[in-house]
Amino acid sequence: MPRKFDTEGTPFLFAPHSEGELDEYFSGSHEQSIQAVAKDIISCLSESRDRLSGEVWYDFNYNQRRYKLTLMKFADTIIRADVTIKNIKSRLMKSEMENIKLKQRIEELEGKK
Repeated sequence: MPRKFDTEGTPFLFAPHSEGELDEYFSGSHEQSIQAVAKDIISCLSESRDRLSGEVWYDFNYNQRRYKLTLMKFADTIIRADVTIKNIKSRLMKSEMENIKLKQRIEELEGKK
């Protein structure tokens, strides 16, 4: 009997999951996953040159039967990259706020001398 939802090779975001798993997904690090999918994408590219202009062209070669899975991997990678960027931006903003507070504290201490 086939499974109700075949998750073989399906990116985590598009597979059924229990409560709380998405919180972990959106707060975790995605660098390794992004790196793996980027390698897969690069391996599907083939380079060729235009005979007349000499310009380099890249063609994306994919398995037609697995096209939906490929698109889901791309979407998953885009979302993971967006989450990673937002996490980095959040950490940067916190760091900047801490730096501002430290600068103010240093100015206060120097003013008391």
